[in-house]
Amino acid sequence: MRELFTLLGYELRETFDSIPWTVYFWFYFGFQYFVYGQLVSRLVVSLSNYYVYYGTGLLIIMTFNIASWSGRRFVEGAHEGRLRYILSLPIRRSGLFVEQLLLGLIANLVRIGPPLVLVLWLNGMPPVALLTSTVVLLSMSVGIMGIMISLSFIAFKSFDIYSAIVASASAILIRFSTVLYPLAFMPSAYASVARFNPLTYGSDLLRNVMNIDVSQLLNPGMAGVVVAAVGVVTLTLGVVLVPRTLEGVKSS
Repeated sequence: MRELFTLLGYELRETFDSIPWTVYFWFYFGFQYFVYGQLVSRLVVSLSNYYVYYGTGLLIIMTFNIASWSGRRFVEGAHEGRLRYILSLPIRRSGLFVEQLLLGLIANLVRIGPPLVLVLWLNGMPPVALLTSTVVLLSMSVGIMGIMISLSFIAFKSFDIYSAIVASASAILIRFSTVLYPLAFMPSAYASVARFNPLTYGSDLLRNVMNIDVSQLLNPGMAGVVVAAVGVVTLTLGVVLVPRTLEGVKSS
């Protein structure tokens, strides 16, 4: 356990060594929310408070992007030579997987925290919503990172194929979900696909705990079960697959 936290501390210092990169995420949110969000909300007239809906969707997109980055960083380490050094340290392979998840969660919390507080403050939501919203976003982050890291066995064979799969999955998961528009307003064909998308349940669960458009959302109990199940499954896959795929990794 001591080795795990020592490695975590080292990688946290490396991750936040570049402060402008963290500020970039906040700038990206501000531009998207205050400029693009205002424009889009004036076009979507079928939903009276779409600006609020869009803000929460933007939080989910940022969570997805940061969690995806955390997963990709793990496999990029193999091609940069960093992973070979880490594998030489006295730390169990399953512990390394846990360390990468903790690293991603902390990075996500730092980069998504200020935008989340801003959205809650601007919309006059109670302080308790900060805690529940953070739990939902971090739970989604665990599932996303688990998927990205579990796919590392592909990246170690071909990083180009891995990148193509990740980019395709990101585009499909975000657009065929309720991240940017409610399920009730989708064409039936799109809605049928969106119901099998875990981001749909994560998005609706976040808006439920924020008390946004409750009448248009999925049952919060069912959404909570799906989000938890995705996290458990991806964690299990990661613990099982990562130790097996790490052995024999070669840096390029």
